[in-house]
Amino acid sequence: MKRYTRYIQYIKPCLWLLVIAILSGVVFGLSSGFGMPVIFDKVLRKIFLEQSDGHTYPMSYVIGIALLLPMVFAVRALAGYLSGYFMTRVSLEVLRRIKQDIFSKLQDYPIAFFDRYTTGDLITRLNNDTNGIQNILISFSSEIFRQPLQVLGAVSFLAYLSITKGEVVFLLVFVAAVPFCILPVQMMRKKLKKYMAISQGELSKVAQLFNENLDAVHEVRVFNMQDSQKERFWNLNCSFQNFCLKIAKYELLQQPIMELLAATMVAVTFVYAYVSGIDFATFSAIGIALYFTVDPIKRIVRMASDLIKTSPLFDRINEILDYKTTVPEPENPVKIGSLRGELGFSGVNFAYNDKIVLRDANINIPAGTSCALVGESGAGKSTFAKLAMRLYDPVDGVVSVDGISLRDIASRDYIANVGSVPQYPVLFNDTVYNNILIAKPDATREEVYNAAKCAYAHEFISSLEYGYDTYVGERGDKISGGQKQRIAIARVFLKNPPIIVLDEATSALDANSEAYIQKALDNLMSDRTVLIIAHRFSTIRNVKKIIVFQHGRIIDFGSHDELMERCEYYKHLYLKQSGKIH
Repeated sequence: MKRYTRYIQYIKPCLWLLVIAILSGVVFGLSSGFGMPVIFDKVLRKIFLEQSDGHTYPMSYVIGIALLLPMVFAVRALAGYLSGYFMTRVSLEVLRRIKQDIFSKLQDYPIAFFDRYTTGDLITRLNNDTNGIQNILISFSSEIFRQPLQVLGAVSFLAYLSITKGEVVFLLVFVAAVPFCILPVQMMRKKLKKYMAISQGELSKVAQLFNENLDAVHEVRVFNMQDSQKERFWNLNCSFQNFCLKIAKYELLQQPIMELLAATMVAVTFVYAYVSGIDFATFSAIGIALYFTVDPIKRIVRMASDLIKTSPLFDRINEILDYKTTVPEPENPVKIGSLRGELGFSGVNFAYNDKIVLRDANINIPAGTSCALVGESGAGKSTFAKLAMRLYDPVDGVVSVDGISLRDIASRDYIANVGSVPQYPVLFNDTVYNNILIAKPDATREEVYNAAKCAYAHEFISSLEYGYDTYVGERGDKISGGQKQRIAIARVFLKNPPIIVLDEATSALDANSEAYIQKALDNLMSDRTVLIIAHRFSTIRNVKKIIVFQHGRIIDFGSHDELMERCEYYKHLYLKQSGKIH
């Protein structure tokens, strides 16, 4: 039950709606389980018996008695409607709050979280899993009070009728049938839970492949991957279908079993009534009571089955909501304003999935130092930069800024002092203006224009169909890679932070644009702490210092001239890229 109790917090804000729904459910259950059999036995049966004895009633009285039936059904229908409607409102409110909670937590989780879960899996959990929970909440919440109360009412009347008529056998028949109602659920519970968990995993794979295929439209066409992609999707689709069929098999078995049980109970009751000489009126009343007992039990069994089937969905949602962040916020954060930008690494180790990728990093980068990170792929450059931005926390050691450990600073406060231009920047499906404005939401239009001019983006933006109000499309696909990169650089100019991380920010530019951007970056690096993840030595010619990485270790730190003299590894990398050695 622990997996479900956490959801009480989502129900509390709409408790009054739940109370109305519960009260309506009580009225529905009692009017169905107790009201209907009583009318048939105590009212309609009595009138027919007295009529057979020659007693007559005025037509107005008969019409009044006749109206009791639609009145009970009207009360039952209204109560059922109100119960269902308000329970639906409660479940939709709970679903909205769950989705909001998931999305909010995703905004706060560190990059390490997204290394663990694929995009397709997260989309499936946010949409498909929560929708599954919504369905069970609507079903469960609308039936949880109505059906048990209907059973209680019907059983109470059945007990009363059995005792007053001296026919306890009817009650014993019902009691004997109860284990057979529960048995199918118990037999199928583990199978349903197992296959539901597997099917959701398969659905996540389908969603991931679909998402990946859309992201790689260019590669799929260029490398003629259409057929292989179709085959992969077919296989995953078939696998998902097979597990859904297994779930359906066990679900669909329950209904006929319950119906067979109900028919058997009526048959046993009929035989006993015939043998015992029980009149048809009494048999009818008992039959109605049995129906209003078995039918809700059948619904309760199906409800239990649905709850079992969806329990893996609750587990998958709880897994996201209960994720323990690897970059925790400090309990008493150090208050900072604008930082100077002195970065320090002391005994820092970091690992991905227990594989050490940065070992014993010890270095101090003075404030205002432009610093290139060089080394072969996998040497630890990107990891070093991500630790400096506190996208990750080290396994061991301390990363500090201005002598303060990053663990002691609130993430939002620190990130307010950091700017970044990734190698492949992402733009939102919004206007160019708004894509730059995210760096400083309170900036004036003039400040945005100046930032674009500094990034040599103003000219191409002005030439677009709607200028700064042009929509860039999904992921910025309506503009070129170089243009996207210049917009990303404009963001940094607008934010104007003391610490900047550049991941080869000019890699997507043509030679002419690169020359202009390099000048802009040179201005940007003035009096700021800048880390440049360098893939090409031509882009770091104006940096003050260079950190050399090899096999996850920092092996040297100095200027270009110093490293050329004393660091053979750096000299080899430089000459190799210069084409002077092979």
